[in-house]
Amino acid sequence: MILVDSSVWIDYLRGIDNRLTDQLHGMLGVEPLAIGDLSLTEVLQGANTERDFTDCWRLLSRLEVITRGGSSVALQAARNVRELPANA
Repeated sequence: MILVDSSVWIDYLRGIDNRLTDQLHGMLGVEPLAIGDLSLTEVLQGANTERDFTDCWRLLSRLEVITRGGSSVALQAARNVRELPANA
């Protein structure tokens, strides 16, 4: 099981090519991958649109989630940030 940091997922989802995103691309569907629940929150919070959010969730929900606060807490925290006004 390989735990992938949020910074790598963010670069990968933005289409940034570097050594780590290249490695991640090669491991998708081949190696068992995991994401921490807080990393899951960070990645989902960066989605600009509801469609981006849904697409990210579809991809990341296939991974093993390493629980610190729990995947339901991470998902709700990400949704909360999307729904709150930026200057609240």
